[in-house]
Amino acid sequence: MDLQDPLDPEYRDFPVAAHNGNGWLTPAKLPEAQTAAMGGAPPIYDLRPLTTGEVLDRTFSVYRSRFWLFAGIAAVSGAVQLVVSSVQMVVQHFTFRHRTFGKLDAVSVAVIFVTNAIFLMAFSVTQAATAFAVSEVYLGRTTTIGDSLRATIERWLAYIGIALWQVGSLLWVPMLLAVPGFVLLTLIPGKGIGMAAVGGLLVFAGILGGGVVGVIFLLRNSMAVPATVVERLKVRAAMRRSKVLAAGAKGKLFLVGLISYCLYMVVGVVQAPLAFVTLMAIRKGHESVAAQAGTLLIGFLGHSVVTPVAMIGFTLVYFDQRVRKEAFDLVVLLGDEPALVEAPMVLDEPVVGEISEGRADDETLL
Repeated sequence: MDLQDPLDPEYRDFPVAAHNGNGWLTPAKLPEAQTAAMGGAPPIYDLRPLTTGEVLDRTFSVYRSRFWLFAGIAAVSGAVQLVVSSVQMVVQHFTFRHRTFGKLDAVSVAVIFVTNAIFLMAFSVTQAATAFAVSEVYLGRTTTIGDSLRATIERWLAYIGIALWQVGSLLWVPMLLAVPGFVLLTLIPGKGIGMAAVGGLLVFAGILGGGVVGVIFLLRNSMAVPATVVERLKVRAAMRRSKVLAAGAKGKLFLVGLISYCLYMVVGVVQAPLAFVTLMAIRKGHESVAAQAGTLLIGFLGHSVVTPVAMIGFTLVYFDQRVRKEAFDLVVLLGDEPALVEAPMVLDEPVVGEISEGRADDETLL
């Protein structure tokens, strides 16, 4: 959906790359003059098929345009993670200080389980709130941190179900191979060289081959959160919807996830010196509480800043695929409320858009 008037001098002066899709470093949005003419409305990003580079550029363009909105939403689950990790650190402190096993260990395991469950709920809701905020900003509306959370929190159980399903899709194939191999390597007494070789092969296949398959399965399910937020789908329907939309877009989804993963690695590198200090203190019989506290603080800041990247990118790919497969840009142009538009029931890959000029998918399937 391109709302610019080609006869408008402001539009003609706007970089050509912004509307022909060739320059991915140029944010595709309305010029500032037209934004002001619309009463100071937020930038409206044109709905059209995007190249991979444009998806990545628009991910960071949307993030920059509302940094405090997206970082603020992520900071909610980041604060829960900070509290959860602090509680776990206190429990570990008493375990370390009193050298007590048995009941205290059982309490420690119970605390870890409960606190991680609380964090999972917070993380799932904030991911959905991020998807909601992206849809509002991307379609030219306004929202706040509170509005985004209130719009999604009532369906928190569905978001937890999606999160668990996504984690399961990533891990079940590697575990199916690696766990039997681990058993053969470590738990069967008197095993011969042949059994050990089979066990090692299974572990290797589970980690390498199973990991690749798990990533592909995860990519197929990665748009379930935007699907259930925008289309109000239930868990199973959202997973099916994500698989349909992911066809032909796995390359884009993989690059979004890879960039997000690399950003997390940067946070890990920043935390590494403090983690090393903590490890050395433990080896000497101390705890280094200050180093642990610093690690938690860096983790909170990193979580707040990095976490929105992946969900913003996945949500933009979701809209891009709906434009390609379902002419979603025309739906919005006709004035229908996107959040209330039911997606068509697609049993196979649709051909709508692939026969239209400029809508051919430029991806190579993973």
